[in-house]
Amino acid sequence: MLQQNRMTDKEESDRSLPAWQMFSTTHEEIKEMMRSHNEVTIHADAIMITHCLFRPSAAYPEKLIPAHEIRSIDINGFPPNIRVDNELIYITAEKKEDLKLFAAFNNIPVIDRPDVWSWLLEPFLDTEYTAETHQRIIGLLAQYGLDEITITGIRQEVEEQMLRYNFDTTLWEWVHLNLYDVLKAMRTKYDDSAFNIFYKRAMRIALLPDDRL
Repeated sequence: MLQQNRMTDKEESDRSLPAWQMFSTTHEEIKEMMRSHNEVTIHADAIMITHCLFRPSAAYPEKLIPAHEIRSIDINGFPPNIRVDNELIYITAEKKEDLKLFAAFNNIPVIDRPDVWSWLLEPFLDTEYTAETHQRIIGLLAQYGLDEITITGIRQEVEEQMLRYNFDTTLWEWVHLNLYDVLKAMRTKYDDSAFNIFYKRAMRIALLPDDRL
C-alpha cells in the first residue's frame, strides 16, 4: 500500500501555528484575533464605515455616519477614533490626515482622550510589570473612579485572552495595548450575547475621561 503523504486539515493548521505558545490557541482563533477592522471612506460631511468587525457596534456591518452625529474625534488614538453616542468607532490610521481636515471642516471637537484601557492592560505587555508601575497605574485609574478591586476584576476577566492575543499570535507588543486590542481578543472568546455585554461595558470604561472634559 502506498504511504499517504497528504496532511490532514488539522496537521496543515498546526504547521502554521507559532513554534511556541502560552496556550493551545488554534490557527482559526489567531486568525480571528488578527483580523483587520473597518474600511473607511471620508466624505465632506460624513464618514462611511464598511466591514465593521464588531457586531455590537452601531456601524455593523456598515453605516454612513453624518458629521452632526459625531460628538468628538480623537486624532491621536491608536487607531484614531470618532465618538458616536456612547461608542468609539475606529478609523484606519492611514486616514489620520483626512480625519483632521474632516474635523476642521465640520467643526467637530478634537480631543486627546486619556487611554484608560492601556493602563488596565499594562500587565499583558511583553515587558516587566513592576510594583512601581502598578502603584503608578492604580493612581491614574483612581482618577476615573476605578478602585483596585475593580481593576483586579477587569484584569482577571481579560487576562487569558490578552495573553493569547499578545503572545500566542507572536504580536509581542511591549509598548501599548488598548480598547481596540481587548475587543479583538474577547470577541473570539464570548458568544454574541456575552460579547455585546462586554462591548458596552468596555466602552463605558473607555469613555470615563469624557466626563471630565
